[in-house]
Amino acid sequence: MQGQPLHWRMLAQRAGSEERRRLVRVARGEEQGDLLIRGAQVVQPATREVFEADVLVAGGRVAALGSGFQAARVVEARGAYLAPGFLDGHVHIESSLLTPAGFAAATLPRGTTGVVAEPHEVVNVLGPDGLAWMLEAGRTSGQRVWASAPSCVPASAFETGGARIDAGDTARLLALPGVLGLAEMMNYPGVLGGDPEVWAVLDAGRASGRRLDGHAAGVQGRDLQAYAAAGLHSDHEATTPEEARERLRAGLWLMVREGSAARNLQALLPVLRERPRRAMLVSDDVSVDELLELGHLDRLLRAGVAGGLHPADAVALVTCNPAEYWGLHDLGLVAPGYHADFVLLRDLQGFEVLETFVGGQEARPGTHTPPLAGGQVNLGPGWGAATFKVPPQWPVMVVSPDQITTGIGTPGSGDARLVVADRYGRGEWAACWTNGSGLRGATLGLSVLHDAHHAAFLGGTDEDVRAAGRALEALGGGAVVVAGGQVRAQLPLPYAGLMTDLPPAQAAAALTELTAVCRTHGCTLPYPVTTLSFLGLTVIPALKLTPRGLLDVAAWRYVP
Repeated sequence: MQGQPLHWRMLAQRAGSEERRRLVRVARGEEQGDLLIRGAQVVQPATREVFEADVLVAGGRVAALGSGFQAARVVEARGAYLAPGFLDGHVHIESSLLTPAGFAAATLPRGTTGVVAEPHEVVNVLGPDGLAWMLEAGRTSGQRVWASAPSCVPASAFETGGARIDAGDTARLLALPGVLGLAEMMNYPGVLGGDPEVWAVLDAGRASGRRLDGHAAGVQGRDLQAYAAAGLHSDHEATTPEEARERLRAGLWLMVREGSAARNLQALLPVLRERPRRAMLVSDDVSVDELLELGHLDRLLRAGVAGGLHPADAVALVTCNPAEYWGLHDLGLVAPGYHADFVLLRDLQGFEVLETFVGGQEARPGTHTPPLAGGQVNLGPGWGAATFKVPPQWPVMVVSPDQITTGIGTPGSGDARLVVADRYGRGEWAACWTNGSGLRGATLGLSVLHDAHHAAFLGGTDEDVRAAGRALEALGGGAVVVAGGQVRAQLPLPYAGLMTDLPPAQAAAALTELTAVCRTHGCTLPYPVTTLSFLGLTVIPALKLTPRGLLDVAAWRYVP
């Protein structure tokens, strides 16, 4: 309601009061409820227990738990488990390659009723309009979608994307309804070094009184203490138990990440088994093919329980804990007064979802996505004659199949060339050698390159790289595989060059075909599109490539 005229706020408050009064009457048995879930095994993460109860709903909220209730509609749970709806406390919807409606279609059936989107992908391309679009698209998606205001656009001084957000922009974005806090502060060198622009953004975040999300890859020791002292509240970059415990001891909330590009859950399970008070599971970046094949937060719950977590503790990591962190005080529990967002589960091992409810209604994904203008691919007038030579003294970027960090190899040891080209018409590009993908004889081209979202090309001859670039321009953004000058597979991404409005199954099929063609050319990466999309992110060690050169992240300078 922030930003609405006073009389509108007063009317909304009065309506809210009436809804609450009715809820009290329904709970006392003075009025009939709207919905009754009868005979459920309620999962209560707040008390670490599971108990049998009927759940009464009125006006989209839980009125009471117990027995002997009356309601206009009854759903027989027949002993199924009733858990709070799952909340993803940190996710880049754009990384799924889907719009919010498509993401909801893929994840609502998996029990995800709400997400806190970090939309700095679309904001890096389109600026503040990208965040406004994400919130609007979220409202019609069928899922609860909140957002955090991007703090690093561009991610660092080494990136030049389609937009630049300063502290004044950040303050305005933080005031938008549906924005819960400042998004991940990736520029930790700027935080630690006192960069005035970075600190102006932090000041705007603190002035808002909202959460300040952290992002401190590889930061430890006194630097981590200093990073936390700057006012950050969380971190999702821990990859070892030692890093996780260090963050918890520094007062940071621990976000344990398990997505397509970085998988940290198995390594951090020993810490989660210690039952830390301030922890949650997040997906961060997960592609549509993996969403449909393996699941979303339900997959993380399966892995957590299989790894020794008590089911109620595992459920807390995707319900009441992220709700508490983000200040969503009416979500995260099946309890009186809370929104009736819950999931019926067959059991607490496989976490098979029988039905998902949002606001007391069976969840249905939206069918409308608002239009989004801009963000097309323009590689510049010199692209048709471009060549992509690698300086022979440059080290080789070593690519990992399951992490977004890269290693440093000796010159001459590469097996596939990487080209990164500015896609905003500046006519800049650079190339380096990589090792670890196995791709030969073909070029994988992509207009998704975190976070500036230039065009990236892995493997292939100069001719194939140029052909892949022309294909991306013609599509208005997307993913392509080119061999022998011909496009062998493609997925158009017309929404800012990042997202498709294809149904998830069609998008996943196109992505699977892209991966299969890469496989025929030797690629060994499980998710080559996702892996390629992170080879330009300048705030993740050790080497990353931008249109202006090869960046040594630890040294915080371009390789000469």
